[in-house]
Amino acid sequence: MKTLYLDPFSGVSGNMLLGTLFDLGLDFNAFKNELAKLKLTGYHLSLTKTTKSAITGHLFEVSLTSEFANHHVDEGAQKIHHHGRNLATIEDIINNSTLNAHIKKSACTVFEEIAKAEAHVHEKKIDEIHFHEIGAIDSIIDITGFFIGLNLLKIDKLICGPLVDGTGTIKVAHGVMPVPVPAVMQMRTNSAIPFRQRMDVDTELVTPTGFGIIKCATTTFGEVPENLILEKIGYGFGTRQINGLNALRSCIYNSLLSNQKVIHSKDQIILIETNLDDTTGQELSDVMAILLTNGAKDAWVEPITMKKGRPAHKLCLLADPTNSETLTKIIFEHTSSIGVRQQLLDRKIMQRDLKLLKTKFGNLHVKYLSYAGITKVSLEHDDLVSLAQKNKLPIKNLETKIMNLIQSD
Repeated sequence: MKTLYLDPFSGVSGNMLLGTLFDLGLDFNAFKNELAKLKLTGYHLSLTKTTKSAITGHLFEVSLTSEFANHHVDEGAQKIHHHGRNLATIEDIINNSTLNAHIKKSACTVFEEIAKAEAHVHEKKIDEIHFHEIGAIDSIIDITGFFIGLNLLKIDKLICGPLVDGTGTIKVAHGVMPVPVPAVMQMRTNSAIPFRQRMDVDTELVTPTGFGIIKCATTTFGEVPENLILEKIGYGFGTRQINGLNALRSCIYNSLLSNQKVIHSKDQIILIETNLDDTTGQELSDVMAILLTNGAKDAWVEPITMKKGRPAHKLCLLADPTNSETLTKIIFEHTSSIGVRQQLLDRKIMQRDLKLLKTKFGNLHVKYLSYAGITKVSLEHDDLVSLAQKNKLPIKNLETKIMNLIQSD
């Protein structure tokens, strides 16, 4: 399971969110192909790899084409200001696209959240709100694009740290507004989202678009669980000039310990076992997934015969000894087990390093293994399946081609 952790130490905006996803490896062409399903016109996307404060990251920007030089779009005989789309119009654009249902629902949820805040601030009904910055083409792209990015990167969970905003005032469509801007302040009500202000930054750092996405998409606010493995770090830059680095940092964590870099050749692990005679295959599959997500190094089931000749299963797992109590509690909570056996084992292991390999077929993770002069290479199977589908090749055929590329380097 992949977890995205956002560290908004310098605020958050739509373009910063997308910039950091691209820095984590989101494919720009695949992103544009998905975005085209919205059937929006009149914009140009730019993605720039750059360096700020000696840190390399990506700057993502949306600019309007000459079609919108006068900031309006013709829809039939009616001219509509591109900042003036209401919620119903935006939802129609999203729902009439061929994007998958989860992306459409998530994007509409964010727009509804922002619409409620704007309606409250201006004492209007939601259908009377004309969105200004929020309804602009770039915000439709930022909000919908963020969920497209999560889908393409196969992110399962989103965790966010405390949001940091500036202070002072900012000029917007309605005039001069205090920071945090009213829509952001309204969305903060009745929420426990951690939030603080930097008194040394005299401008907005948290935009309504950025806050709306964070509020609606985040699974958990706080720290990253200790049992996750840090896989990659990315930076998405903002366009505001402030006294310091204006960027959003993000990290991809993986719950699969098989992807962890291993530099030693031996260690100790604990074997935990329990016998189950009244558990279905579906229940066993579910509990093994939970155990692996919570730090088990491996988990499996063996068929056994118990007393009275009753067919049953033996649930087994390997774990770090320090994690045995957590995993034992999971077994007791999610199965009918009333007792487990534990055995401390010495283990010999191959040293392991996981690297991202870029090929003409696409990118995939490769494990490089070694022990006492013996070396092996193993391809990440899920990546291989995805690339085989993308390239319309049999998995075995693609595996052979990629292994030949590795061996020729």
